[in-house]
Amino acid sequence: MASAAKGPQDVDITKVTPQQLIQLSKAFESEIDTLTTSYQQLSTAVKKFNDSKVVLGYLKEKANDKDIMVPLTSSLYVPGRMEDNNRVLVEVGAGYFIEESAGKAQDYCDRKAKMISESLQKVAEIIQVKKL
Repeated sequence: MASAAKGPQDVDITKVTPQQLIQLSKAFESEIDTLTTSYQQLSTAVKKFNDSKVVLGYLKEKANDKDIMVPLTSSLYVPGRMEDNNRVLVEVGAGYFIEESAGKAQDYCDRKAKMISESLQKVAEIIQVKKL
């Protein structure tokens, strides 16, 4: 039985028209641009998880019974008071939140940052191969 998915195929460039070469070049450039954008987005995600871990450490040590600004959206904050600095809400995706201890939330940030970093490395390798 033949496989439906085919891997990359070598092309004899002496048998390809200049227009096809231009199209192929544009396709590669577009793919590299898309991969580069994905790389940048993954890098941003890793940075956000690392920043969140630092903030959780600060909250755990210094924010008990202190006034804070609570984010309602990415640009709207309201004043609040941190009554229990060891319990936080963690967004686990698609608008779902779970209540965790600050330590477990930091572990979650570590796991997510590691997972995304692994994907980041894979995308970097693919970009390098495509640029060759």
